[in-house]
Amino acid sequence: MAELDERVENNAGTAYERSDWPIGTIGLVLLGIFVMLVISPLVLIAAFPTTPADVNRALTVEPPQPRLQTNPAEDLAKFRHEKEKPLNGYYWVDRKNGIVHIPIEQAMRKLAEQGIDGFPRAQP
Repeated sequence: MAELDERVENNAGTAYERSDWPIGTIGLVLLGIFVMLVISPLVLIAAFPTTPADVNRALTVEPPQPRLQTNPAEDLAKFRHEKEKPLNGYYWVDRKNGIVHIPIEQAMRKLAEQGIDGFPRAQP
């Protein structure tokens, strides 16, 4: 074993390299890690709203001009009222045949009492 060690030490081609660690590459890797772990979160924190005022301001963005609606919330309330009015009122569907529309809650209650198929349920 001793003569193997002497051969390796005496061989000129087995010397160590002058720079085992490429400093430039290591510096770039460390800089990339620093950017990913420190700079990127700071950029993300600055980019997104953090206070309730910022969130409310982001939610109240209005569409660009020209606006076709002057008050969208009121228009939506009117639309819903118009669509719900027939569901909650009485009116003739076919006066000649005696068919009347009843409010949907009343129709559901009537169906629950009679059963889904329209026949009265057997009393226990």
